Amino acid sequence: MVYSIAADIIIVIHLLWIVFIIAGFPILLYFNSAPGRLIHLAACLITVVMQITRSICPLTYLEAYLKFRSAPHEVYPGSFIVRTIEDVIYVDATTLPKIMFITMLFFIIVILSFWFRPLKRKN
Repeated sequence: MVYSIAADIIIVIHLLWIVFIIAGFPILLYFNSAPGRLIHLAACLITVVMQITRSICPLTYLEAYLKFRSAPHEVYPGSFIVRTIEDVIYVDATTLPKIMFITMLFFIIVILSFWFRPLKRKN
């Protein structure tokens, strides 16, 4: 039971990471928060590097481990909500090239944002 709850928490954290990557950009750009924008840039860079190297996110490994520990004989343990979140996070192989292209384009826009809207300098 504890492993199942922990796996569900990890999948929500995974979704929040994706939401931070996507929604964090316009919010942090609007407020022009230097630490926030730099953390967001690092998060985008990590995501791009994982996609280029075809690495699997550490959160995915942790989630799989926790699911296995909670129910090693079930094909798919979890609730409807968690299953729906996973459908958003884990895309199929046919969609992956499109997602990678969009991610690279998004990363370029994030980098260009530092040129078009420089970070605030403290006086």
